[in-house]
Amino acid sequence: MCGITGIVRIDDPTRTLERMTSVLAHRGPDDEGVRTWDDDRVGLGHRRLSIIDLSPAGRNPLTNETDDVWITFNGEIYNYVELRRELIAAGHRFRSDTDTEVVVHAYEEWGDAHVDRLRGMFAYAVYDRRGDGFRLLLTRDRLGIKPLFYAHEGDRLAFASEPKSLLLVPGMVGVPDRSALFDYLTYGYVPAPRSAWTGIKKLEPGHQLVLERGRVTRRRYWAAKGTEQPLDLVAAEMVRTEIGRAVAENLTADVEVGVFLSGGIDSSSVVASVPSDVVVPTFSIGFDVAVFDETEYARLVAKTFGHLNHERVVVSSDVEAAVGMVSDMYDEPFADGSALPTSSVSALAREHVKVALSGDGGDEVFGGYARYGAWARRSRLDFLPTSMRRSLGSALTSVPALDRHTWFSDIGVDPISRFGRLIELFTPLEKRRMLGADWAEEFRDYDDYWRIRSSWKDDLDPITRLQVVDLETYLPDDILTKVDRASMAVGLEVRPPLLDHILVEKVLGLPPKTRVPGGEPKGLLKRAMRGTLPSEVLDRPKRGFSAPWNEWSDRFGPWALERLRTGAAVDHGLLRSDFDAGGRRGGAKLWALLLLDRFAERL
Repeated sequence: MCGITGIVRIDDPTRTLERMTSVLAHRGPDDEGVRTWDDDRVGLGHRRLSIIDLSPAGRNPLTNETDDVWITFNGEIYNYVELRRELIAAGHRFRSDTDTEVVVHAYEEWGDAHVDRLRGMFAYAVYDRRGDGFRLLLTRDRLGIKPLFYAHEGDRLAFASEPKSLLLVPGMVGVPDRSALFDYLTYGYVPAPRSAWTGIKKLEPGHQLVLERGRVTRRRYWAAKGTEQPLDLVAAEMVRTEIGRAVAENLTADVEVGVFLSGGIDSSSVVASVPSDVVVPTFSIGFDVAVFDETEYARLVAKTFGHLNHERVVVSSDVEAAVGMVSDMYDEPFADGSALPTSSVSALAREHVKVALSGDGGDEVFGGYARYGAWARRSRLDFLPTSMRRSLGSALTSVPALDRHTWFSDIGVDPISRFGRLIELFTPLEKRRMLGADWAEEFRDYDDYWRIRSSWKDDLDPITRLQVVDLETYLPDDILTKVDRASMAVGLEVRPPLLDHILVEKVLGLPPKTRVPGGEPKGLLKRAMRGTLPSEVLDRPKRGFSAPWNEWSDRFGPWALERLRTGAAVDHGLLRSDFDAGGRRGGAKLWALLLLDRFAERL
């Protein structure tokens, strides 16, 4: 796990690249490397967190035998040993024992299609000096576990693991993107390919970008889809086997590895799948609000499998300091309520290990979100003509005794908007009432749910359709972004074995009734782990890993409102001074607005 940077046709290349790389020191505190080529006006930078082959031979940028293909790499390739054997048999010579060097030779051997052979998490750049001119290839892993940002203008290009690095490139990055900030109020994050800056884009998961002869092209090499699998009788066995394989591969390292353990079924399944002869430290976060504290279940799982659990408690008094920390960590507004506890568990783990496994991805892969069932229930009247549904919905929601957040309020809307309402941070009406007059007018006819629409596939069954939307949007832009920044801020590598792409393809290849039997969220995963995990973990209600923002709001709400009423967001006309952030999820909304206000200081 590392931080990568690179530039093409940028003035003062060495100084610029050194600054870009230095600002990512937290991602790679063990080593650094910067290399520029004056003839092509290209440079590559790297900050290294040494995990495999800890020797200087693993220093990046790293090259092939003839010094004409170079790489700067972030991530881990879990099948690098078998690929290395294959490449050696094909005549390639290695200078190190790293997985990074395998990628260089794989590119030489198989071209851009080499990525299809890789299993792991990664974001990297290959600089190919062979032939006339040069070629730069950027690649991001299939699920978006590792980040990759870039800026492109004319014949100039720069890339990095985090936006803060690109903000140091002279003349490449513009002002904050107003559309991105509006999207943030909808989703709680800035959806790809946008960033909060007009000059910076996110390379989307499963994509490659090529710069060759001054021309930039992008291609998608992988999309979330299923490969046909056996049905019910062996599905649970298949899942159990594939999780075991993925966990074993994710434990590969030349340093000690631990596991994040929330006490929920996802992280508990990862712990349960650790080989019986391996002991790992586990790490858990508790809260000062009892109903949110799951450490008793984490202790039970750790004890069941013979591991030592380490715990830390997050309290409401941590919130004020966390505003600046989270803002600096993510570079753009980021409202996920679990960013604070994720930062705390990362810091705790880093005191003991350099690598930790997590249970991220379980909800998306195994259909664990309650919103899937809620969307299906709210879609039952879609057979009626649109005009009739709208009239019925309007009539029902005008009845004072009915909860406006029930399915009645969604009868008259289209399926995509209905899903948007289930995931949004602020409703369309709330946003336009709280925005300053100029902002409200600018986004009066804006498509609030454009990002959902871009991943919506009507040819899929309803459950798979919603899972694919989450796999392409919420997972990479929220969940994985949250974990990457929080862990890398303290130099910790986090690996999510439940997002092994082979496991994902096999699970998505099962019929929905097998994947989510009887509509039970994560029913297949529960069947797979039945008899392995304690029933107290398998059969308890889902809580999710999030801070108790609403419960904390009485404690941090007054100072938050005072700060917001006189803050930068109001000064710049982004928010009205009399905005209303109350109602449903009031504490979480205040937290989101605090982060928006902090970012607005840059406007």
